[in-house]
Amino acid sequence: MSKILNLFVALGCLAAAPGIEAASPRLDHLQPQGGQRGTEVAVTLIGGRVGQDPQQILFYDPGIELKSIERIDDNQAKATLAIAADCQPGIHGLRVRTATGLTNLRTFHVGTLPEISEVEPNGDFAAPQSIAIGSTVNGVITNEDVDYFVIEAQEGDRLSVEVEGLRLGRTFFDPAIAILDEERFEVAASDDSPLMQQDAFCSVVAPKSGKYIVEMRETSYRGDDASTYRLHIGKFPRPAVAFPGGGKPGQEIELKLLGDPLGEKLAKVKLPDVPPLDFRFAAEDEFGAAATGLPLRMIDAANVIEAEPNQELDNATRGELPAAFCGVIEQAGALDRFRFAAKKGEVWDVNLVAREIRSPLDAIVRLRKASGEELAGSDDNAGRPDSYIRFTVPEDGEYVCDVVDHLQQGGPTYAYRLEITKPRPAVDIVLEERSQFEATEVVVPQGGRAAVMVTANRAEFGGELNVGFGALPAGLSQETVVLAGDYNRLPVLLRATPEAPLAGQLTTITAELTDKSQPLLNRFRQQTWLVRGSNNVNVWSHYANQGAVAVAQPLPFSIKIVEPKAPLVQSGSKDLRVVAEKKDGFDGRIAVRMLYDPPGLSSHQGIGIEPGQTEAVIPLTTNPQAWARDWRIIVIAEADVNGTVRTASEFATLKIAPQYLAMAYPTAATEQGKAIDYAIGITQTTPFNGAAKVELVGLPPGVTTTPQEITKDSTEVKFPLQVAADARVGHHKQLYCVITIMENDEPVIHTIGTGELRIDAPLPPPQTAQEGLPATGESS
Repeated sequence: MSKILNLFVALGCLAAAPGIEAASPRLDHLQPQGGQRGTEVAVTLIGGRVGQDPQQILFYDPGIELKSIERIDDNQAKATLAIAADCQPGIHGLRVRTATGLTNLRTFHVGTLPEISEVEPNGDFAAPQSIAIGSTVNGVITNEDVDYFVIEAQEGDRLSVEVEGLRLGRTFFDPAIAILDEERFEVAASDDSPLMQQDAFCSVVAPKSGKYIVEMRETSYRGDDASTYRLHIGKFPRPAVAFPGGGKPGQEIELKLLGDPLGEKLAKVKLPDVPPLDFRFAAEDEFGAAATGLPLRMIDAANVIEAEPNQELDNATRGELPAAFCGVIEQAGALDRFRFAAKKGEVWDVNLVAREIRSPLDAIVRLRKASGEELAGSDDNAGRPDSYIRFTVPEDGEYVCDVVDHLQQGGPTYAYRLEITKPRPAVDIVLEERSQFEATEVVVPQGGRAAVMVTANRAEFGGELNVGFGALPAGLSQETVVLAGDYNRLPVLLRATPEAPLAGQLTTITAELTDKSQPLLNRFRQQTWLVRGSNNVNVWSHYANQGAVAVAQPLPFSIKIVEPKAPLVQSGSKDLRVVAEKKDGFDGRIAVRMLYDPPGLSSHQGIGIEPGQTEAVIPLTTNPQAWARDWRIIVIAEADVNGTVRTASEFATLKIAPQYLAMAYPTAATEQGKAIDYAIGITQTTPFNGAAKVELVGLPPGVTTTPQEITKDSTEVKFPLQVAADARVGHHKQLYCVITIMENDEPVIHTIGTGELRIDAPLPPPQTAQEGLPATGESS
């Protein structure tokens, strides 16, 4: 459960006076970026407007408590954090809430060692910074910078060095570390690692007593002021993988810790009853605790540990499905096999997990009949190096799975879990990004509204869904729509009462079938893009299974939709009218846009209610495939009030309907200077009252006509075309009609096409005699 810590300032629940509102605080970074568990840490929060009335920090993980928070200046605040002695080491996401909003997510990093700072100059191997073994160094690598630190160790000591660089989420920073002896011989070195990805660790047994120098740099000798690091140097255990890599929720399991230089160790861990998004086990012994935990998976299937030898079909390790078959490819070229029984028609998901538990194994899985006949195989899965097979059992019998490394490599840390489970009805839920690469936070102004879009993708089931937020701060309510069985997006509208306290909360989003016919596995996940590479490739992100919601000070404006009284038809257009109410003292521009466009509809994105105005219209157009049904729509309004603020309209209903009529266009031909009647056949499907105006559009230069009228009984409309003597010659294939039907005093505009008009140049007049010759009967 996430821990949410409220800290209100004296006037935190009061509305801001007109003219002093602030908005959209940001958090660029924290200084320092981490602290030792079991201590209190003073942290400076740095970012635009983060110092304007800071009130609360929302922590995504338990173990950190906010003791105090206060303003330094508009763009800085000071917070005192108390880190519990049993706080999980590693990454902790957080957001700051001010009186006017929520910041973006940043990370705070919890360590296990006393914290110190890098002291320059320390870029000379001969003059390194002296530190005590058992320290976390906070430093920065600038361009072509190398930092050196010297420690004392005894022969036989375990010497562990680990760096957090890219994982701090500030910039594309690829650290490299090395442990050197006094003669500058390399004892150990690391750039990337399966456990740390682009960060690194070394863990060795000191070969002799004496001084050791730790080298810290960027792998290509690049760097800048944002290339900060946390370098953990101590005698702590540093296993690379925990085997068997997981278990059932709520189960106590015994782990074999692989890869530590002092050898394998055993540890017991009680898994949570409710699996979190990222659960890690941090190894500890009498010399300390690892700075980064080992990831563990939780599924409702028993572990089946491989029994060697198991490389042949007839000695494959047996298990009963569902199961997690667990093993290690300990030697290069090794093959592990597992055998199980299955019945015809059963469907099983065969999921090989290795990189997800930070194993170096790049596995290939092959599925066979017991006779050895291969049925399916998998190398990578959706661009990831782990493997997946959906297996429909062809007949009753026994089957065998092979596990090998893609490059025929192996080693003591090449662990894996081959999880074979039945598909489960599940829904993957995403809080859609408001701006690309920005995780959406929900801020609701007192007495106002906010709206967001949610995507709910169904897996292994269909049907209508009820989707919505869980617990919300006091004074907030929500309204949603039923998510149709053939669609995966829906708007959620949140309202705050004028008296709602200023507060923030982390919550989740859930979905259930409207008929409650079966339970669904809900998988809500929000990605925060922290570091992106070339072409915006994801390099490092934070993932959370909760979203942030807050109540903020009221805004100086509100908006509403003038609900359409007539439908918008396929291949049609409509102006959506939006009205603003501006409070005294505010007359800024209010940008308005649709929260979302239903399939087949396009809305103009550049509309605003200008200063001195209170209304605007958003042009809407549809294509022929627009989904015909009633849509619940919302308009979002944004303005600059010392930063961007936003609110939402109430729901309105927009009906998208099929066209009321169809038209059959002829292919007509005429000559320059010759008028023609262009008759278009009409088939009507939806009766309408009164006369409809029909305009023929797309005529070539030199051709004119006049609008016509039709009624619900018309079967044809005829346009008299006036064709000038210099009308453009050629085939003109872009003729179409714009039909305006009035319904409930609103236009229902159809655009229906297309027709063709050919214009030819007239033939020359016939000649009666050959030019230059005398007529018949004349003498020469």
